[in-house]
Amino acid sequence: MWTHTYVFIVLLFASLTFTSPVHIARGVGFAADPSINAKGIFNAAKAGKKVLATYASGTGTRVNVFGDWLGLIGGMPLIRFMADMDVDCDGVGFRCQGNHDGQPQTSFGRLDANKVPFFVIPQSLFSKHRSQIKPNSLGAIICNGKMFYGIFGDTNGASPEVIGEASILMARSCFPNDGLSGNRGHTKKDVLYVLFGNQVPAGVKDMTIDIGALKRLGDRQARRLAKALRV
Repeated sequence: MWTHTYVFIVLLFASLTFTSPVHIARGVGFAADPSINAKGIFNAAKAGKKVLATYASGTGTRVNVFGDWLGLIGGMPLIRFMADMDVDCDGVGFRCQGNHDGQPQTSFGRLDANKVPFFVIPQSLFSKHRSQIKPNSLGAIICNGKMFYGIFGDTNGASPEVIGEASILMARSCFPNDGLSGNRGHTKKDVLYVLFGNQVPAGVKDMTIDIGALKRLGDRQARRLAKALRV
């Protein structure tokens, strides 16, 4: 009897141990609460007038960065753009499949792209708006009909700079069936990136972040945004 009970406990523990990373990889831990109107936010973001900058996407199309929402929620600096999603593997897991030019560090640490949902913006955009965009600040990414939260964890300093890039964890959470890798990204310009520039979640470390803290902050600010947009 004890033997059977022991085997059951071991198998149960193993099941929990090995399934948890799969859930995280699918974005469960940093997905927006389904009560938040992600579709409404996405549709409201399509029309923009105040262009802060223009960059090329990874596929060569032009992407406008909009500042229409600056100050929409009190004094919060909200910046947004619609782009594709290239895959960033920089940080401690930089040797991911297809990543031939990865770096062992990210702009503000050594984030693990396999474990941390982060996004990337051009270095010049960060430099120009440094007073409005803090390192590791919150972002909401709406992709494939879903909304996830991440942090601004890296910059793109290529020449020319490109826009529309996220960690491999974020990319595979957005598009789990597309076989994305270090040299295979999502090419359609249908991903919305919203930067909550002065909101930094608690628990950001050199290589990891507190996913729970990220989600709590994300849900709180996304609800404020939806309310301000009346969606």
